[in-house]
Amino acid sequence: MQIWTHRGNPGVENTLEAFSQAWSDGITHFETDIHCTKDNVLVLAHDPDISRLTGQSYRINELDLEQLQNFKINHTSPWATLEDLYQKFPEAFISIDIKSDDALQPFIAWAQDKDLSNLIIGSFSTHRTLAFRKAFPLARTALTTREIMLINLGLSFLLRNLPSSLFAMVPVKFRGIKIFTNRLRKFCASRGIEIHIWTINNPAVAKNLKSLGASGIVTDDYLAFLTA
Repeated sequence: MQIWTHRGNPGVENTLEAFSQAWSDGITHFETDIHCTKDNVLVLAHDPDISRLTGQSYRINELDLEQLQNFKINHTSPWATLEDLYQKFPEAFISIDIKSDDALQPFIAWAQDKDLSNLIIGSFSTHRTLAFRKAFPLARTALTTREIMLINLGLSFLLRNLPSSLFAMVPVKFRGIKIFTNRLRKFCASRGIEIHIWTINNPAVAKNLKSLGASGIVTDDYLAFLTA
């Protein structure tokens, strides 16, 4: 089963030092998120604001990169850019969640001259994922929330012209609704779509998910799996 580090955890979230440690420990698959600064730099960040990680009440899109770097993550670590991660780990597989509309076009521009073969692009926003697919029809993308909903409602016949290179990056449940269903598993198996489940921190749970057809899990504690 493939193990992904969720935002570089258990290191300092979404920092180069965390992903570097994961790589040193043998983890080759990274999951991360992107937002865009005021000066159109894509940074690794889950939240639109920096309050949870710095205690400061600024939104990322209100600050340019230089200003953002004045507020260290956990008071110790600089913010990492997507370019930093891409250049430092050219052999890593990276799942990227486009977290905001204002990051979409800068991300499409960033991707123009990049080798995208090791990237999987997705978003909670169906619009963002479809916009990226339109710009890069051969790139690997995640199933959209709309596509997953239609599959689980038994309406997969409505899905036409799906790209050939798809992944399912899904939770077991979301807001009490089961996502990792028999219908999803059967659909993905019929299309050769790998299913990777977030966020799983228990090796026993991961083992059960593997028996049900999951190809991998995204975890906050990859160390638990290295010692299991």
